[in-house]
Amino acid sequence: MANEEALKEKEQGNAAYKAKNFTSAIQHYQKAIELDPTEITFYSNLAAVHFEKKDYEECVKVCEKAVEVGRENRADFKLIAKAWNRAGNGYRKLGNLRAAKTAFEKALTEHRTPEFKSNLSDVEAAIKK
Repeated sequence: MANEEALKEKEQGNAAYKAKNFTSAIQHYQKAIELDPTEITFYSNLAAVHFEKKDYEECVKVCEKAVEVGRENRADFKLIAKAWNRAGNGYRKLGNLRAAKTAFEKALTEHRTPEFKSNLSDVEAAIKK
């Protein structure tokens, strides 16, 4: 479990994110990671901010780090799947449909949800076009 101080930073990051104050949210999530670099959720939240800022390359990079950290620390497979799904959405926005397809497939191997299946189907259809 993440330490108290790191969780406080995460909560402040969440509040800033909801207020669309992305610069502040990034600072809080980065501080949370600094305080507890083993918590996948902090990376996943940071990636969400980059996605909202339309910084898709950074989003994908942080998602890949989230998966790595999650695996090293035996995170819940649902959290790993969520990171893969977010990476897939980032790749899709970058126009890299093959990488998006792979990310969505990896999300589905971790945890099957209707959202992940739909994302994979959408990308497969776009590739066929």
